[in-house]
Amino acid sequence: MPHIVGVAGSLRQGSYNAALLRAAAELAPSGCQVEIGAAGAMGAAAVVEAAGGTASNAANAAAIAFQNSMGSVCDLVGGMVEIPCHTRNAVAASSAFICADLVVGGYVNPIPLDETIDAVYAVGRMMPSELLCTSKGGLAVTPSALRLVRKPR
Repeated sequence: MPHIVGVAGSLRQGSYNAALLRAAAELAPSGCQVEIGAAGAMGAAAVVEAAGGTASNAANAAAIAFQNSMGSVCDLVGGMVEIPCHTRNAVAASSAFICADLVVGGYVNPIPLDETIDAVYAVGRMMPSELLCTSKGGLAVTPSALRLVRKPR
């Protein structure tokens, strides 16, 4: 019988993932950089936990994952959380393993999680509204995306 180890214990009270969920809820207007970033950060922390890493390792892996999504636009095609969201989540999931491996392998992350979350929030506030969940910029306004939206379902 297969076992899911990626989330085992990762949302327990006091874990870094619980803190990341709270941070993501507060930062939600910052779009994909937070939604996808928080998912990747939680995944990275969960992988560290499953691998037996320390709390410090989990926080650093989460920080690195969040750092790598900072500034991402939220450009929902047709206003639906589908394109490009599903592929961005897939990339964040695979990146979570890399971030965890880096930290457990000895990489020293110079920017801690708390400062990273503050920076993500600041960047989100600086981004134009067209790039934050409005479908008014990025991939959402490409000719192919606009053709998808016009197709009858």
